[in-house]
Amino acid sequence: MQRDPQPPDPDLPAWLQKADSIPQVDPVAVLGAAPTLFYLIFNAIAGVRPAIAAAVIVGVAVYAIQRHYRPQITMVRWLMVFSVAFNVGFGVWGLVEGDGKVYWARDFIDNFVLGGLFLLSVFLGRPIVSALVRETFPELRERMPADHRVWIRLTIVWGLYIALAGVLRWWILDQVSAGTYALIRLPLGWGLGLLLMLWTFNSLRRATREVALERLRPDPGDSGQESGPASGDAGEVVADAEIAER
Repeated sequence: MQRDPQPPDPDLPAWLQKADSIPQVDPVAVLGAAPTLFYLIFNAIAGVRPAIAAAVIVGVAVYAIQRHYRPQITMVRWLMVFSVAFNVGFGVWGLVEGDGKVYWARDFIDNFVLGGLFLLSVFLGRPIVSALVRETFPELRERMPADHRVWIRLTIVWGLYIALAGVLRWWILDQVSAGTYALIRLPLGWGLGLLLMLWTFNSLRRATREVALERLRPDPGDSGQESGPASGDAGEVVADAEIAER
């Protein structure tokens, strides 16, 4: 059951109150780092072919765990299907060639396809970021409507970023060994995405405040005593919106 958002504890320091307001990530949705970690471990212990095999097996296992423990997640799961397909396909190719670079080529191909899907979803009127964020951060499901205009802007920016990140991964993989690439791919991806994530959270923070204020406004068809929030002090309305945001 989704619990209602609670206002931060006033006894906490200001920086902790702000940290407490950040939506919590669903841990099952971030298990995608496991295949890379297993690749690194097995590559150091047994070599490239066992490493590829371990990454493929763990990738399939992560998808099975996600499907079992979060059956309500739809968009994240479908994107995982694409990831598993690339993981298995390039994994088999990499095992045949005995080449880790062949296996990791799935990264930039996956980026190109995924970036294209993000942009296509905007033209279809179903921006992917709306479903992804509301599934990955469960606390936002009740606070942000799925059809809010902010999702279009976020989907376009993320789609372009993912596609351009694919170009960068392609170039890096060509410059370094497969083992080095596997070692830096997660920090590289997280590091490049950090500023964009901060911008995304800031955009969502403003959007949730707008939604909260809109919900506090009275219906134009109402009158008299039913116009409570509008007749109250403006400072109280903003304070209520800040609490709803958290």
